[in-house]
Amino acid sequence: MESFAIAGEKRMNNSGAASAVESARRLFADCAAARRLCEEVAADRDTARVVAVSGPGGTGKSTLLGVLSSMSAGAVLVDDAHELDESEVTRLARTATDNHSMLVVAHRPWPVVTALSGLPWTQQPIRLEPLSRASTAQRIAALVPTDPPDDLVDLVWRQTGGMPSLVVRVAEALRDGAPVPRDVTDQVQRMVDRAPAEALHVLAAVALGCETAADPLGAVLDMPGPEVSAAVECARATGLLDSAGTVIELAVRPVLHRLPATRRREIEEQVALTRLDHGASVVEAGRLLLECGARGSRAASALEAAGDEVRGDDPALAAELYSAAVDAGASAPPLAARRAEAAALAGDFDVALALAERVLERPDEPAQALATTISAAALAHRGMAAESAALYQWPAPSTSAVPPLVGLGRLDEARRVVGAAVADHPTVDSAARDLMAHGVLDSVTGSAVFALSELLRAAALLAPSGRTALLPDTPAALAALVAINLGELDIAEAVLRGATGGPAERTRHALLLGWIAMLRGEFERARTSLHEAGGRCRTADPRDELFAAAIEIGIARRLGAHTDVIAAWPRARDAVMRYPVDLYVLLPIGEIAVSAARLHADTWLAPHLQGAEALLDGIGRPPLWAAPLHWYGALAAIAAECPVRAAHHASCLRTLAGGTPLADTLAEAAQCWLRVLGGDVDADAVEHAARAMSTAGLVWEAAQLAGQAAIRTTDRRSMGVLLTCARSLRESHDEPAPATPAGRPGAGLSRREVEVAELLVAGMTHREIGEKLFISAKTVEHHVARIRRRIGAGNRADLLAQLKACLAVTRPR
Repeated sequence: MESFAIAGEKRMNNSGAASAVESARRLFADCAAARRLCEEVAADRDTARVVAVSGPGGTGKSTLLGVLSSMSAGAVLVDDAHELDESEVTRLARTATDNHSMLVVAHRPWPVVTALSGLPWTQQPIRLEPLSRASTAQRIAALVPTDPPDDLVDLVWRQTGGMPSLVVRVAEALRDGAPVPRDVTDQVQRMVDRAPAEALHVLAAVALGCETAADPLGAVLDMPGPEVSAAVECARATGLLDSAGTVIELAVRPVLHRLPATRRREIEEQVALTRLDHGASVVEAGRLLLECGARGSRAASALEAAGDEVRGDDPALAAELYSAAVDAGASAPPLAARRAEAAALAGDFDVALALAERVLERPDEPAQALATTISAAALAHRGMAAESAALYQWPAPSTSAVPPLVGLGRLDEARRVVGAAVADHPTVDSAARDLMAHGVLDSVTGSAVFALSELLRAAALLAPSGRTALLPDTPAALAALVAINLGELDIAEAVLRGATGGPAERTRHALLLGWIAMLRGEFERARTSLHEAGGRCRTADPRDELFAAAIEIGIARRLGAHTDVIAAWPRARDAVMRYPVDLYVLLPIGEIAVSAARLHADTWLAPHLQGAEALLDGIGRPPLWAAPLHWYGALAAIAAECPVRAAHHASCLRTLAGGTPLADTLAEAAQCWLRVLGGDVDADAVEHAARAMSTAGLVWEAAQLAGQAAIRTTDRRSMGVLLTCARSLRESHDEPAPATPAGRPGAGLSRREVEVAELLVAGMTHREIGEKLFISAKTVEHHVARIRRRIGAGNRADLLAQLKACLAVTRPR
């Protein structure tokens, strides 16, 4: 330093001194020595004093000097004395000897300036420290009307380390939900910029997870023990490393950004390896090595070991760890099978197939059996059931081959596999596979109810572990399909919600939950499930894509949104083309077939429907699987106005009646539909069939049947009964029409008129609106006439223009 600060000559009056003392009491509530010095100076400003003030950065040394400067004229105040060179310390010593007023020397505890100890100190040094948590809470309490919440105190404490110069400003910002003030971040940045290199490296290592103990820190920074201890003390003196050995949160980013990228990666890598040497988990070390892109044989071994440990519980992370191990220098071939397994369990079947293929190309590869199972599971998801079943039987038969074999109708082969399967070492997974095999077989050849029981038990076995398995499908999904085909949607929903698994399994289950919601007429829930499954865009898994496309077009069909059906059709058509027929996709094929019939695009579905019929014929037309397809067939025939084909499917349903409760319900409903379309409306029979369908979860279809019967009967009493039935069935599931706020355009329209107006704007005809709202086309015509009069529309074009504007204003945003 070239000069020392000398306080001004103006003397402070008693009032000013009192004010300064009060400020000191508030600012240094945690330091009695600092308060006492200020009180003594205020009481006697002429006594010569030589006082040392020590403390880490940000603890208030400069603030104390400022208070003392306002109290004592002629005082010599020295800040940052730890930066003085030898000549300046000598000058300071002379000043201390010659001075007849007050000399206050402020410095950090490190580096130690030995020459300062020779000054003629008149009292013990004043040591300033960061605020304790309790004192931090007291400072914050002055800012809020009640005791500060613990989470606010903890957050301020972590971000500032109790640094007095930061606590209040950070607390004020966090209290108000504002970002940390720029002047605070600038102050912290300046403190980081001033930190010596050795302190900066310590701060970086600690910020990246290293302890401050000499052994691990020395290993990370490649320093001998004495140098490490000195570097730690230097870091503590900056005020950025707290007493617990943690870098304050506000300093972490600036510290890491100060380091060159290569040096930061070196420290990150060494921190990870050192923590592993000192007992940290291999997974924890693996994550750190993954983040820093570590290289070298030690890093590769650690990454590989971490991948092995998490492969079952977090396959996506395992896949990343294995890939990083190869990048770090590990040999790729020995890792290929494990990488493929992790990719498959994470739902990345393209990568899994590619990696497994590399293993299968090497005849002497010991992991060929694992690679075969991986390929079999991936091919099942790709719709290649025959190839999947073949691989599941090599090198020895596995019961995992049974679901795809049954799905293809190859029952004899499935039975042989069950009989010939090599018994695994008894595990939960093997027990679940066996139950799945017997469950899908019984769904075709035995009791559907018993099949559901077996599949539910298989799902229950896998659920507690939360682990994924290399299966052709999940037991929860198969159980849900059987339950849906039994008309037990509650059971289906429960098993899906209780299921666990990886990304592929979660997508599969979300889509089936969306299917259930669609059947119930809960279209918002269906859309939510579709969104959760990523089903708003085309999915990589053809089976998932088929269900997603069917849900999308199925919702549009049920809402009567013809333009949406047209928009959804290309996706649905393509999804059907990409996936061959098996038992487990008859539902989405049937759903898409109904919309195809409405769009006169039957030829696109004809091969798949013929294949489905042939598949069912080959396995004896089990009611569990056949009845829902014939129901969709009847709906498609009705949509295509083909009574002969509709009668065929209704006849098939009659034949299947008695096989399952849902088959009975669908057979009754199909007969009612045909009679209603022929003008023969038996209100009691229709209501009975509709309520049975509702009980089976087919709420929308039930309401549609009752509504169509109501607008076709000539008996007014029957019409009223059926309309009431239709509305009651739909009421608990239908989405409410948006209310029209008073004082806005359309405020004079009734609720029913708003519904009609929305459907009219959507492009529906009077007949389609009537079918949607369960009223006659004539009644719709009357509503439209009233709407036109109320809004003063001159013609249809004017009517639609005004309604679009009206609904745009009134619709909730």
